[in-house]
Amino acid sequence: MRCALAVFLAALTGLLLSVAATASEQAVSLPQIENDRFAPRVIYLENPRFETLTTDELKAILAETAQLVEAHFGVRVDMPQDIPVLHIDDVFTPLIGAEPNGMKDMIGDFRGGQVDWGFMRDGLVEQIEKQKTPIKDQIAFAQPHLSEAVEGDIAEALAEAVVQTFKSRLKYWTTAKAGDGYPVIGEVPGRRDLPLNEYGYWSLMARQGIPAEIVLTNQLVASVEYMQLPVHTSIRGGITAGATEYNPASPLGSSVWITVFPMLSNDPQIQRLRNGKTYSRRDALRYAGAMLAHEMGHQLFHLGHPWSNAACVMRPAELLDFAAWTVEFDAENCRVGSIPPMEPGAIKIPVW
Repeated sequence: MRCALAVFLAALTGLLLSVAATASEQAVSLPQIENDRFAPRVIYLENPRFETLTTDELKAILAETAQLVEAHFGVRVDMPQDIPVLHIDDVFTPLIGAEPNGMKDMIGDFRGGQVDWGFMRDGLVEQIEKQKTPIKDQIAFAQPHLSEAVEGDIAEALAEAVVQTFKSRLKYWTTAKAGDGYPVIGEVPGRRDLPLNEYGYWSLMARQGIPAEIVLTNQLVASVEYMQLPVHTSIRGGITAGATEYNPASPLGSSVWITVFPMLSNDPQIQRLRNGKTYSRRDALRYAGAMLAHEMGHQLFHLGHPWSNAACVMRPAELLDFAAWTVEFDAENCRVGSIPPMEPGAIKIPVW
């Protein structure tokens, strides 16, 4: 889940919490899971341009998720046998024109070269300076993952290198080719140019009441929004692997979505973000299942991100290195309620 989701949605809708407002008026209520058992609705949004999934592979992802959710959160998830497959264009076309006022202004037009990178840089400086870790240590951590050297040992220097990395890695997708010979992100002859890669529209999809608690897709989601993003998210080049979003049509109040693109793709940039690893098909499906379990921790219990405990499925993966992330999982050493980020209600899923 994007850490700045609440900031984005609050700005997007123009809703700022007042002193008198209560969290329940602005956030999804914490679900009550009867008998620690839940049967979600699942759909798969497919873009035929990218690596696709068979029904058996979709079920393999869900089986991995169900095992992890029960082991880490104590909830049995009864996954459906039938998983509707929808063409992604059919779902995104109705979103055009349904945007709330101000939404488009929150999205940076990186394809057209119209992004206020200064805003993003200033936000990074602010976040870097707030960290307890010394600047030199932050630079040492980030430098191996950056596309250029940090020139200096001040927050502004690190922020500049991160922004340039963000910019180049995001723009890369406008020239990198998919299997059909056209850019991964860009116009394709014979198809309407839809914002399939834009994170904001995935959030809008849920807000419009998509009839599912779980949405799987093979679509790359990579974009830039005018909100403060942490360093580790920025250096991925704006890639989002999954998120938990407000959905008024769900009994849980939310939907989760994850993309298998970062697990299945062998694009050179994706492999660099995976620490040079090439995943087998079987492992890619396992990692997708783990990503979905992570998002369901947000969805079912509104859990946070326990960065200090690598045993937790709720600790986000570093960059896209899902192999290194999952090998550390240990449910016995990261129980619900064991530390503050693992307390139910640790985060708020904003209603917008």
